[in-house]
Amino acid sequence: MDRAYLLQSNPPENSLLPALGRSLQFGRNLALASLVTVALVLGMSQLIDRDYRAPDNGGTIRVQGVVLPELKRTPPRFEPPVKPVDPADPPPVPPVETKVHKVLLPTLVAPPPPVDPGVGDNVSYRDPIPVFKPAPRYPRIALQRGIEGYVVVEFTITKTGSVRDVRAVAGYDGAGNPTEMFNRSAVAAAARFKYQPQIRDGEAVERHGVRNRITYEIAE
Repeated sequence: MDRAYLLQSNPPENSLLPALGRSLQFGRNLALASLVTVALVLGMSQLIDRDYRAPDNGGTIRVQGVVLPELKRTPPRFEPPVKPVDPADPPPVPPVETKVHKVLLPTLVAPPPPVDPGVGDNVSYRDPIPVFKPAPRYPRIALQRGIEGYVVVEFTITKTGSVRDVRAVAGYDGAGNPTEMFNRSAVAAAARFKYQPQIRDGEAVERHGVRNRITYEIAE
């Protein structure tokens, strides 16, 4: 208790030692930095003052001349055109037969119709009599190709004189070759035929198996 210090008394002398050490270290660092700076300045001044010269190679360097070969212009080459190969001869066309084969149609032969005495114009037997036969329509394809021909049609004449059950029996072109080019037109035309019906025993009856030939020709 005898050595107790008052709060306002000065610190002991040992508290000044760290501050003194820091001051000495700062001084050494500052001196070292100054020496380094002076050395750098001197070195740079020596480099700037030195007179640099290009090394002496003992004379100029000679370069050998370059000799270019003489260039000759080559004329362009034109290849002759290739001769086309002649086409092969077309195959021979077989001859076309122009002979027309005739079609024999059955002809019904009947005795003349008897006339009853005193009856006048009334008859007891009569074959069908055509009243109206419109011209058939020429098929467009056949007309464009210039083909002629004919068709044999078969039908039934009713009691009223109209036509039914029309069918094409055979069709041929102008060269006599079978063809169906005109069948539809011939059937359509025959379906519009009009007849006076067949008379038997004074009464109208149907007539079956009537055949007609419809010809197709191009007008010149």
